[in-house]
Amino acid sequence: MSWGRLFRLSLAPSAAADIAAGVAVSAREWPSGCEPFALMLASLCVYHGGMALNDWADRGQDALARPDRPIPSGAIDARRALAVAIALLVVGPMIASFVALASGVTLACVAIAAALYDVAGRGAWRGPILLAACRAGNIGTGMVYGFGLRAADPSLSRETGVSIAIALAYALYVLCVSRLGRREDVRDDSALGRTPSLELGFAALALTAVPVIAIARLARDELATQREAGLVVAGTAFVVCFGAAPLALRALRTPTWTRADVLRAMGLALRRLLVFTSGAALLCGGTYGWIVALAILCGYPISYFLRGVFPPS
Repeated sequence: MSWGRLFRLSLAPSAAADIAAGVAVSAREWPSGCEPFALMLASLCVYHGGMALNDWADRGQDALARPDRPIPSGAIDARRALAVAIALLVVGPMIASFVALASGVTLACVAIAAALYDVAGRGAWRGPILLAACRAGNIGTGMVYGFGLRAADPSLSRETGVSIAIALAYALYVLCVSRLGRREDVRDDSALGRTPSLELGFAALALTAVPVIAIARLARDELATQREAGLVVAGTAFVVCFGAAPLALRALRTPTWTRADVLRAMGLALRRLLVFTSGAALLCGGTYGWIVALAILCGYPISYFLRGVFPPS
């Protein structure tokens, strides 16, 4: 139980979803065999290793503000938590390297960025930038694996541009949400102003970028079928209605922000991580994209169930 809290197991679905979406977008189909699932395991190792390292780095602060957390409460020894965190951050890229060397290198960069965030990423911009790099690298780990499967495909160069655009939009989304999260520590509500609305609004725009990228890709594809066009229309409606619109409405309807408003907006924005990845898979994932999108959305009830046992914060 204590280790589950240390690892924040309720957040596992979003880390696995990054890999699934990355593979679907770049491979344009779901590969046979267990390699994609091995990449998910590798991603989970790095993600939860980073969470454990974060708790280790914050153990002094948590002893004062959150004494019930696993390390300050004495449920888990600090040295053991550090050893497990380092082991996971190392093992994750090693597993990915056995699947594809390029994926291993990409995930190793994610592990380094996560470690830097945990021990030195507390700046107002440095922290959000590192988190954005981690998420972009995580979805990129799946993407470079998919590229490797299509090395002889003449359309690969065009698809690479689509994948890079999606990874950059994902990074922008996480950057905006992370900047918003920095407002949670503000004690004086009057200091918030309208800045949270801007950050939430830009996050909504980053979500909207996914259907824009998909529509642009479809417009250039002379061989696109009516079925593919229908998926893009359905995916666009899904991302806009369930992803971007709630964020934009919250930004517009909150003229004066309080810390409680920021907390509610953060919950809303973090839940849209799965909307982003499922939308990307549906819009750009080819034949099996809709299956991957539905599988990603199954992470919602799983995460919700795990929250009661392993709180995300």
